[in-house]
Amino acid sequence: MPVLTMLSAKDSPGVTTTIAALATTWPGPVLVVDADPSGGDLVPGWLGPWSAGGQIQTDRGVVSFCHATRQLVSVPAEGFFGHVHTVPHTRHVRLLAGVADPAQATAVGDDGWRRIATAARDLSRDSGPDVLIDAGRYTPGTPWPLIAGSDLVLLTVRTSLRHIHAALPIARTLRDAVAPDRLGIAACAATDRSAHFVAGLLGMPLALVLPDEPDGARVLSDGARRHHDPRTCDLHQAARHAAVRLHTWPGPQERPRLPHHGPIAAIRTVEGGVQ
Repeated sequence: MPVLTMLSAKDSPGVTTTIAALATTWPGPVLVVDADPSGGDLVPGWLGPWSAGGQIQTDRGVVSFCHATRQLVSVPAEGFFGHVHTVPHTRHVRLLAGVADPAQATAVGDDGWRRIATAARDLSRDSGPDVLIDAGRYTPGTPWPLIAGSDLVLLTVRTSLRHIHAALPIARTLRDAVAPDRLGIAACAATDRSAHFVAGLLGMPLALVLPDEPDGARVLSDGARRHHDPRTCDLHQAARHAAVRLHTWPGPQERPRLPHHGPIAAIRTVEGGVQ
């Protein structure tokens, strides 16, 4: 699966944590693109200790790439050279760091996101690195050129009522704009049953489920020190299995249609809750 974009309807549903978890456990080379228009959290959070130590330079990333390629209509993969970072604690992950604030995202604009999308598509061809894109919370500034250029777009959601309520209009927007076989739900859920229920409610297939494990999540979201063995961490193991499946996701021409759960009446959620 060459290019994957993840976004959410609310803050803290787990997009950045899921991207970091997938990247860490990805079975091959991968480029992570922090495309959150509200300000990226991958560097100050996941890579905070290395950023504080000067190993990640904040002047290299989306902004420097867009400035260097501003005269171009489309950009080949080589355009990323000099703008990406090697993630210090991995051998296979590279990062295009995000914007520091929404004003920088406004300056990047659709044209800048489009150039990143063309470079990402070129990079993923001919067995190149896969690309994982963190598009953050859905806003008017959401980078639609990246969504349009992705092989798979996942809406990340928790199974609480307020997260489901916020996700419903975003799910409708995505279903109207993106082909059904390129859409899915990434759920942070206590059980597979609740994840399947939410996917059905949102009218999109369930692509992956990660457990709600706060200690493991803090390692990925806040750069916290790891106090446990990843081999016994449910979040790490679930991400590893999901990464293997997504890495081998077929191209659009050969992809089977995922099972599609039709919308379920919202009243069921209100009456019975999500178990």
